[in-house]
Amino acid sequence: MAREAPTFEEELPLDGSREIVEEALALARGHLEMDLAWLAEFRGGRTTFRAIDVADDSWDVARDASVEAPATYCHRVLTGALPSVIPDARADEAVRDLAITTQLDIGAYVGVPLVLGDGSVYGTFCCLHHAERPDLGARDVRFLEVLARLVARELDRRRLELRSRRLAIRDAGVRAMLLALDARDAYTGEHSEAVVELAIGVGRRLGLAGDELLDVEQVALVHDIGKVGVPDAILRKDGPLAGPELVLMRRHPIIGAEIVAGVPELTHLAPAVRAEHERWDGGGYPDGLAAEAIPVASRIVLACDSFHAMVSDRPYRRAMDLEQAVLELVRHRGTQFWPEAADALLLEVGTRI
Repeated sequence: MAREAPTFEEELPLDGSREIVEEALALARGHLEMDLAWLAEFRGGRTTFRAIDVADDSWDVARDASVEAPATYCHRVLTGALPSVIPDARADEAVRDLAITTQLDIGAYVGVPLVLGDGSVYGTFCCLHHAERPDLGARDVRFLEVLARLVARELDRRRLELRSRRLAIRDAGVRAMLLALDARDAYTGEHSEAVVELAIGVGRRLGLAGDELLDVEQVALVHDIGKVGVPDAILRKDGPLAGPELVLMRRHPIIGAEIVAGVPELTHLAPAVRAEHERWDGGGYPDGLAAEAIPVASRIVLACDSFHAMVSDRPYRRAMDLEQAVLELVRHRGTQFWPEAADALLLEVGTRI
């Protein structure tokens, strides 16, 4: 029975791994005495031939050529519609009438899924021959499976390397923004660092991990970055804001989202930065979002942001004591604050009293 393939949908360039992949393809083609070997990527409904080792120019296939996935043997192997070995393609009713059989003059095929470490399927590792090959069998499939696992490990290594690099760039971008804000207002920079600590603790208590927890951390770091667009007279005023001043201050989530959206590695954080002052009951700003429409990172950061602001001295008021701030958090649970975030924050704060 055909099955849906759990495909890997990220972009994973082979730069840095191409030599190893091509050596594996050459080994596969030579050992099986085939005409062509390729690594096929299956993504976005298309099959792309990412690496090729070919005996001669009789194959009309170019590296990075792409075709609609259902038209290929590769896709059908991934979904279970074809076996891994087709000794005589021209006599096999499952493939003899496919356009690709005629176009490439395929006589025999061996292909296996290439499965990454997280269980997702990158594509297939395949060999083809113009002539029929009745000698092909299970032993050849096992050999390809071994090579495919070796290639998968290399792609996993490359994936981890690229991910680490992207995270380093993201972190550098966040820190640069924070330094720019700290230069304008020392309180805001220190406040952001404190909010990060609270938000990470709350996120963990809510079961977040990996990228979700990283997003919470980075939204907490840059949640006030839009204040770089607020005039100093408003930002440092030693009294409550009113009228036009309040309107300008309430634009800082919009400005912050625009700044973050301009950094390619941080663009995905922009909606959460914009929504950081939205209330659970819909009474926040700038868009009046409510409940589940508010990004999770925004809900968490709002509670932590508000709590730390309450227990901090400001030019226009003295800090609340911890007990007062806890009572305020409880009082606004379910109105201003997401109940689950408020509960997790109360537990987190309880460990620090």
